[in-house]
Amino acid sequence: AVVSTQSKQWYQRRVHGKQWYQRRVSSGINAEYMGRYNPTMYKILFLAAAVAAAPAADQAPSQYGQPQNKPYNPVIYNEKEEILPPRPFEYKYGVSDEYSQNNFDKVETQDDQGRVTGSYKVNLPDGRVQIVNYVSDENGYRADVTYEGKPVYPPEPEGGYGPYQGPGAYPGPKPGGYNRR
Repeated sequence: AVVSTQSKQWYQRRVHGKQWYQRRVSSGINAEYMGRYNPTMYKILFLAAAVAAAPAADQAPSQYGQPQNKPYNPVIYNEKEEILPPRPFEYKYGVSDEYSQNNFDKVETQDDQGRVTGSYKVNLPDGRVQIVNYVSDENGYRADVTYEGKPVYPPEPEGGYGPYQGPGAYPGPKPGGYNRR
């Protein structure tokens, strides 16, 4: 649709006001071409930016001479591992809190020959107590694990255990499978 210049001028005066239109006309801006895309303007801006970024002739990188050959002599650090004799120790740690029902402890000792013996207890979620007695010496690590008490599990929910049916549950494939045509 062709729109006359007079109707554009009327629209611009109506929308933007008479003073805005008069300023545009008096500054030499053609109201008919306002708001159009002008690719020439972007080409000129790009060219100006490229010229400003280019180095001048006196700013060109200088030529460097031959690099000096320096011998590479890395410092080699030889740490001699000092073999220390075993130091006997005894370590004990335990917690018994009736409020939170936390009850665990650990005991560990090492003799002057380097043999480590120890044990620890942990309350398991099913109500049992796990007791681990261990020895670590020149023959390796050996552990003896025992349990005290009987496991107690919560009662099964009504309807039994089954697939999750709540919000966000995957309903599964439709009857007939996925390859139904």
